[in-house]
Amino acid sequence: MDRIRAGRASIVWRLWLAVVAACALFQILAQLFGLPFLVSEITYSTVSCAVPIMILVGVRLHRPARRAAWIMLALGQTVYAAADAVYSYDVWSTGDMAEPTPSDVLYLSSYLLTGVAVLIFVRRRTPGWDFATAIDALVIALSSGMLTWVFLIEPVASDPALALPAKLTEAAYPVLDLMLLILAVRLVLGAGDRGSVHRMLFGYLGLMFAADTAYAVMGIMGFDNTTEPFTAGLWMVSLGLLAACALHPVMRDFDSRSQVAAPDATPARLIMLACAVLMVPGLQFTEYLAGQELNVPLSSAACAVMFLLVLARMAGLVAAQRRAADTDGLTGVSNRRHLEETLATECRRAARSGYRLGLLMIDIDHFKKINDTYGHPGGDRVLCELARRLSSGGRAGSLLARYGGEEFVALVPHVGDDELPLIAERIRLAVAGLPIQVDDQTLITVTASVGATTALGPDLHPQDLLRAADEALYTAKSAGRNRVVIAPDARTAIPR
Repeated sequence: MDRIRAGRASIVWRLWLAVVAACALFQILAQLFGLPFLVSEITYSTVSCAVPIMILVGVRLHRPARRAAWIMLALGQTVYAAADAVYSYDVWSTGDMAEPTPSDVLYLSSYLLTGVAVLIFVRRRTPGWDFATAIDALVIALSSGMLTWVFLIEPVASDPALALPAKLTEAAYPVLDLMLLILAVRLVLGAGDRGSVHRMLFGYLGLMFAADTAYAVMGIMGFDNTTEPFTAGLWMVSLGLLAACALHPVMRDFDSRSQVAAPDATPARLIMLACAVLMVPGLQFTEYLAGQELNVPLSSAACAVMFLLVLARMAGLVAAQRRAADTDGLTGVSNRRHLEETLATECRRAARSGYRLGLLMIDIDHFKKINDTYGHPGGDRVLCELARRLSSGGRAGSLLARYGGEEFVALVPHVGDDELPLIAERIRLAVAGLPIQVDDQTLITVTASVGATTALGPDLHPQDLLRAADEALYTAKSAGRNRVVIAPDARTAIPR
């Protein structure tokens, strides 16, 4: 039954795209062959009005867990369809209305609603604040903004024949188009699934930007936009891709939070950033060759800001590489190398300052049995959940690391003799307190054994702490597991 339903859903969105393609082709041919305006406009308006309906049909059909972004898209496209209807009536009736017209207000409102919807998608798909992707989007936005200003906004702003409201209205379109471009870049560079819905949503944003830009450029150059066939065809295809996103079965999980960050500094991303950075000096050189007046302050400011953004990007890359070198790839906590470096530094600092240092070793009981029963994916889930619980319940200033296999180590500076047993028992209870999900249907109770030790004095050595905590852990496991053993002193071995 599920396979039949999935097959029907696949037919729906493919059939919709075929209908939109046929309508776009008819629109282009109708305008090329000079058919009456209403003949071609009815086809365009039909697709435009059907888009919000198709989005709601997709929401109803696939029932995504979170519908806010999809409903926002449907609302934005409803406003967009209303704008198309008002604009078509205005052209048909040969009305001469001063800008901003009612259709302008509706169009600009639909851009804002669509931008909010895409932003919701981006934030939900991203695991935390994606600094690298945000910097990349800013670089591309600044470069594209320069082109937008030079070719679209500045000619309108300097046109003496336009009144101020008309100038603001015509300038608002490229600004909002630029906003959608930034969100499209943020979407394509960010984390999350990159399947059919992702590609179609990016295609919608890209084609809409291309059609709007072509429309604006032709308007500045004096072409008759109302009879231009190809921009209308691009608009129809872009709207069709948006509705197809909602009709596709994958839309149900499209805004699921990604478990990993977006790939960083790939060759394609670096090439794109290089082109964006070189675009501003390239524009300035082109203006020089054409004998046009150079806007040196604006170009210099743009180049300076992009230089600072590139520096921030490089700093982010260095920080990311440092984190990768110090972090366990599975659990996200520190790895053994970072622990040993920090422990050596902390021992020197504690010996010099005279504070007590605590070390706890935590080992999951019967972990091999968990792996044998539920496979390595189940074991990995246990390790990740254990790391999350230990990290969230750790004391400020402590360091948690995966020491090896199913063994974790917590380094706790400035710990008192009476405080260490309480910390160790809190760790044990955090592990055993709630079941852990090892697969989609199974919850199991996991326990851990904890060995802990403290040391104070001028001769503090990392190996003494590790040895004492390891011997205490061995004693805890030998005594029946799921318990805490505190070593008397890091320099005193526990008898086995």
